[in-house]
Amino acid sequence: MLRLLTKTRLIRPSSIRFASYSNSRGVQPASGAPKSADDDLQQQISNEPIKFFGSQAATWRARDTRSGGSDESLWYQPYVISASLAIFMFYFCYLREESDIDQRLDGNLYDHVSGLEEVQLTVNYRYNKEHGLDTKEQEKRLIELGVNIKELDAKLAAQ
Repeated sequence: MLRLLTKTRLIRPSSIRFASYSNSRGVQPASGAPKSADDDLQQQISNEPIKFFGSQAATWRARDTRSGGSDESLWYQPYVISASLAIFMFYFCYLREESDIDQRLDGNLYDHVSGLEEVQLTVNYRYNKEHGLDTKEQEKRLIELGVNIKELDAKLAAQ
């Protein structure tokens, strides 16, 4: 709304500040002094409320305030962006050949990070023990990995 008011020729921010400053001091021009532009401005400013309906403020959209008041995007911009993304995804998913990184990512994470499976199984085993759930699968896999279940139970009990 301030942008609308500053676009009009009658009200400018500097004039408003000056008019309010001179009114707050209570200084009135001498009766014989010639009229200035400030006197004309004070006559135009009244104590009546500004009418909203029928003004430019009534037709102002919030979207104009957020975007700066002008829609600078082209009408075909969303179509170009969508087509570009579709072409990129088609190339990336279907046309591109697999690289050595793709083949490494194809495998199991436990094969790439040593000790991860044991830690994960230990955490699952402890959680299941604390909550009274079945631990047979974790015990079986931990034994396959070479972990002594009795030592693990003693270590978990000490914590």
